[in-house]
Amino acid sequence: MKLYFAPLEGIAGYLYRNAYHSFFSGVDKYFTPFLSPNQNQALNPKEIKDILPENNEGMYVVPQILTNRPEYFLRAARELEEKYGYYEVNLNLGC
Repeated sequence: MKLYFAPLEGIAGYLYRNAYHSFFSGVDKYFTPFLSPNQNQALNPKEIKDILPENNEGMYVVPQILTNRPEYFLRAARELEEKYGYYEVNLNLGC
């Protein structure tokens, strides 16, 4: 069985994920609270800090993107791959 850590907006940021990871093992993937790209930027500074690889060492992190605009999704996914090395993203279709 696979164990995935669900995102909790406003709670499960990188500090919480790191604390959880240091005390509990066995999580296969950690999904981030949603990232919201817009017309001005793919990711804002707070979102970048949350997904930085150095802030998530030892964990398999999957950034979650929330948008209804395909071009924003593609821009954010491309930035996550090219700048931060992510090869998997999750598209949030609405909670």
